[in-house]
Amino acid sequence: MEELISRRVFLARAAGLTLTLGTASLWQLAHGTAARNPYAGGFWLAGDHHIHTRFSPDGQYMIQRQVAEASRHGLHWCVITDHGGPSHDRIALELAYPDLLDARKRYAHMLIFQGLEWNIPAGEHGSVILPPTDSEAKVIAEFEALFDERNTSRPNTPANTEQDAIEGVRYLQSLTPKPLFMANHPSRRGLDSPGELRNWSDAGPDVARGFEGTPGHHASVLTGYPRGYYDNEPGPRSWKGYPPESYRTWGGYDWMVARVGGLWDSLLGEGRPWFITSNSDSHRHHSDLTVVDSSTYTTKGYVTETNRKMEKPENGDFFPGEYNKTWVYAPARSYLAVLDSLRLGNMFTVIGDLIDRLEFYAHNADRAVPMGGNLFLNRAGEDVEAVIRLRVPKKLNFGGRSLKLHHIDLIAGDILGAATDRDLMVNPTTKVVAQMRASEAKREGDMLTFRYRFPKVARSFYLRLRGTNTDVESPRMDDLKVSVWDDLWFYSNPIFVRVG
Repeated sequence: MEELISRRVFLARAAGLTLTLGTASLWQLAHGTAARNPYAGGFWLAGDHHIHTRFSPDGQYMIQRQVAEASRHGLHWCVITDHGGPSHDRIALELAYPDLLDARKRYAHMLIFQGLEWNIPAGEHGSVILPPTDSEAKVIAEFEALFDERNTSRPNTPANTEQDAIEGVRYLQSLTPKPLFMANHPSRRGLDSPGELRNWSDAGPDVARGFEGTPGHHASVLTGYPRGYYDNEPGPRSWKGYPPESYRTWGGYDWMVARVGGLWDSLLGEGRPWFITSNSDSHRHHSDLTVVDSSTYTTKGYVTETNRKMEKPENGDFFPGEYNKTWVYAPARSYLAVLDSLRLGNMFTVIGDLIDRLEFYAHNADRAVPMGGNLFLNRAGEDVEAVIRLRVPKKLNFGGRSLKLHHIDLIAGDILGAATDRDLMVNPTTKVVAQMRASEAKREGDMLTFRYRFPKVARSFYLRLRGTNTDVESPRMDDLKVSVWDDLWFYSNPIFVRVG
């Protein structure tokens, strides 16, 4: 297995990435810059990489409608990820792609990526995001035909094993320019084992970069279903090591992320660049009573709306950007800059618009790195300071709530090296090192600033952050009584501090 914490290996990997940020920005990520705020000169861009349209059998809206809603709800970029299926590769190429091109013309201020919700062989779902090229639709159609578990374009060689999933990730890794693959709702059915996550990371170190930290479908509570549709029990395909509580959301976030010292922390404890996102998984809005005719998906390639209405709301989704957002910090308002920032982990996740800025960085005496970055210390014994600058919006969110931060948790854990147990899902060194109330922050204009010092650092570690508007010490398992507009959280991505 590739060494995960070597400076030399990290720099070699960084040098091999097909990135567009430029030499200075890559150097900043690998080495750090002068010990100052690295969030200067770029753009905060909100987005969603998990959106469905009428070209999914359980979807409803045209691509243009979903992009319009994304724009109306404050997004700057989005990814259309209709489900793979028996003939979806042809639908995507012949029917959906022209609509996507039309949406790009109509909403030129939006960055609209071609994508796919991959039915991962022997696994869950995942978003595949393509860099924009003249062949993007052909590439995604070919990938789907070769590696989607539900695709029947190659009936004699179905992709239905864990090895097929690994080969699919390797295929993505071989492409230039490189796409991105993020696993979706990882705990919902317990299908993605810790070992499979590690296998994907190893097979596609530049493309398999993380999973949804918080799933979509949060409006499900409004229509009587568990938050995020996380309402399953272990099934015959589920990994046996997951406990019953992992099949529920915790403060709206996936159990793998919400549990301090849990599975995400075990991956970070290896030094893996494994990052989290927040997405709507938008299919049909919770307030929409329109009855959809799904039978036309087979005959026409898309579902159609009817004139009939449901007697009561049954859908569980918000529109893109209405509740979930992934904010990336990019050096430019461009497709490749956003894709690179997602790949490098310089982003944070939020539900209910609790915050709309997060400048989270770590520095020693002469270097500073942002989220996703690696702060290399030349020797043990140096001091490291974490700086957190965030902004709570002054306007009401889309649930009509005024927003107020209660506290943040700074979380840290040791980088222990590659795990000998491929299914490891704990990091016993990880803990909340500081819980800081909003009232303790230093106010600088509309930003709240927190600082925390790690004196005389002796070993490599990582740090991450979460915050909430609630007064609970840690996230609670969600039940049907939870008010999704009153239980809001944000989570950062990690910063790695490497000694020696």
